[in-house]
Amino acid sequence: MRFSGKHVVVTGAASGLGLAIAQAAQTEGAVITAIDRVAAPFDNSRICDIADEDQVRRALSSLSRIDAVVNSAGIARRAKVDETDMADFDAVMNVNVRGAFLVSKHALPHLRSYGGSILHLSSGVATTGVRNRAAYTASKGAILSLTRNMALDYAADKIRVNCLCPGFVNTPLLASISPERRAKLAALHPLGRMGEAEDIAPMALFLISDQASWITGQAIAVDGGFNIGHMDDV
Repeated sequence: MRFSGKHVVVTGAASGLGLAIAQAAQTEGAVITAIDRVAAPFDNSRICDIADEDQVRRALSSLSRIDAVVNSAGIARRAKVDETDMADFDAVMNVNVRGAFLVSKHALPHLRSYGGSILHLSSGVATTGVRNRAAYTASKGAILSLTRNMALDYAADKIRVNCLCPGFVNTPLLASISPERRAKLAALHPLGRMGEAEDIAPMALFLISDQASWITGQAIAVDGGFNIGHMDDV
């Protein structure tokens, strides 16, 4: 198994993509430390607000080894710039960007001991415009840029840093949308459907595994073709 003897930290591991990635890694032998605001279904589940540096420090400081980190925790708000409350903007940036930054910061001392991998979850909207998502798009664009910067900064430490850019995936973030809107989102993907968490997990595991030992600084789209264009004949 690819992760036998490996320790993988996953944020947002109580649901959605984080849960699917953590479960898949555990199936392949990984020891999982699950970090979320609520308890996750893993033996080592740590409740933590990843925007709070003291909480992140406490959640990671007692770990003896980290081989990979998956920064999957994220929230979304749907609005244009002039319609976005600052409280909503700050909340999105705090979880999506500050949280990934802080978890990476406090995991890096552990990763340096053995080398390893950090995987950020960005989004297809970081590279393709989608209306009415100003704060969310800005946060995911920041994650893409952070990925490239970190890949350069930590290459000498044998730490690889990549990000995934999923299309629209059926997770709790989209659980409340109407059937009509769900159909419109599905139509944005040339493969004709929205993604499932199980579509994303295999690439996530590949990127944090030794099979990807010569891949760093990359933004990998797993998106049903979302970023190649849209299917309407205009």
